[in-house]
Amino acid sequence: MRSTTPSSIILLALCAIPALSAPIQHTLAPRTENSLNWTDCSAYPWLRSKDLQCGNITVPVDWAAPSGETFTLRMVRLPRPANATRPRVGSLFINPGGPGGSGVTAVANIASGFEPVSEEILHSFDLIGVDPRGVQQSVESICDSAIWAERVSLFPKTQEEYDRLVDKNRRLGESCRAQMGSVVDHLDTISAARDHEAVRAALGEDMNWLGISYGSMLGAQYAQLFPGKIRTMVFDGVLQHSRSEWDNARIETTAYAASLRKFFDWAETNDESALKGRDVEKFWYELLAKARQTPIQNPWCNYTNIPPQFRDCREDVNEEDILFNTQGLLLTTRQQNRVFLAEALVKASQGNADDFASSLPMSFNPSLFAGITIGCQDWAPTDSSFEDLQAKMRMVEEAASLTKGASQTWTLQASCIGWPNAPKNPPAKLNIKTQDPILLVNSLRDPSTSYEWAVGMQDEIEKSVLLTRNGDGHTSWSLSGATRVAIDHYLITEELPAPGTVLDS
Repeated sequence: MRSTTPSSIILLALCAIPALSAPIQHTLAPRTENSLNWTDCSAYPWLRSKDLQCGNITVPVDWAAPSGETFTLRMVRLPRPANATRPRVGSLFINPGGPGGSGVTAVANIASGFEPVSEEILHSFDLIGVDPRGVQQSVESICDSAIWAERVSLFPKTQEEYDRLVDKNRRLGESCRAQMGSVVDHLDTISAARDHEAVRAALGEDMNWLGISYGSMLGAQYAQLFPGKIRTMVFDGVLQHSRSEWDNARIETTAYAASLRKFFDWAETNDESALKGRDVEKFWYELLAKARQTPIQNPWCNYTNIPPQFRDCREDVNEEDILFNTQGLLLTTRQQNRVFLAEALVKASQGNADDFASSLPMSFNPSLFAGITIGCQDWAPTDSSFEDLQAKMRMVEEAASLTKGASQTWTLQASCIGWPNAPKNPPAKLNIKTQDPILLVNSLRDPSTSYEWAVGMQDEIEKSVLLTRNGDGHTSWSLSGATRVAIDHYLITEELPAPGTVLDS
């Protein structure tokens, strides 16, 4: 599900599934006492598992006005099997990231076997997947696809380009409001954390949380608000919300650049690499220059007579597309992924850049709109002029010339300039005081959620243990290695790895 386009801030990839129904609209209704009923999901065969149960709960659009408008929060549950060989521990909430990632999708993928999970976890917990507000079933984010498809630079070089960027952002935000109503003002992560507390309270159990990538930020907001409700919490691929804009842009783009340089080293020497024996860094800069001068064709999306709002990708690829989308291709460092990236770069140099094409909302990527509608409620750009943005651009390009400052963080910062509704949850340092420690997990060389963020979050959580994977790639639980075993062991037993533990897989 991970999108690598400049129009998305998705931080983890799981395969998407069709919606359970038409987009849910919020309604004017007084809030009633929450109740949670589970039914079978047989009406939705695309969920691919007869074991899943579907549920929903009513929550307020604005938690500060609980008697006002409400909407339906949708979720699924995968109960532990009837023949489970281990004692039941409780319910485990899984959030796959984003903002925009679907918990329904994540748990449905586990139920269908698409995402392998250990038998110990499956036999110990009922797995809960909630679609956060603004995501798919829970008041899906809907905006104007034609405005989204307009190509503007996220690195404007002139006042005119900057004005086009700000104008597009403003019009896109206004289109979201026109289609979604007032709920678009309440898609922030604090509100989503309160939604999850409503589900936990309805279940009547302590919180067990596995937050992957952006799911770590959602979990941290929950822990700040409800520290006494937690049994176990894992933040895998840690996102820190309290840094300055400049810090965040620098931190992520330098992590991306370090991963890209390591790929170059592999590509120059590995027998399976289509770039073996070449100066790959030189090749990289030449490819960027070529795409900057003349966008490279994307034959896969060479549509004719189809209006922009009905296209699912762009018919060519420019320098920014390559810069932003290569980051996503580095998230997984398995050999076959490296081989693919090397071949994609060679193919692009020969005039076919379809592997770096940016997705548009008509492709089945429901997270595209959610990423921006949620993200602009959590990150408030402080750039108020072309000169301000230019100064920050120069700083990030100097920090990471290999990536020229590109990152998912930059995407969001640039895409929220001019956004019409004010953020509800601007960056702020947390002071989390839970009874038991929270487990932080990060790879040393994550190209998306930098190890620096994980270290920084230790200062915001009074009790935490940082488990380090001495490896590459984004997040660790999806890998079948020692780090995943340690995470599972903690979730089941509450036994933490020793502080300072470093694992190699």
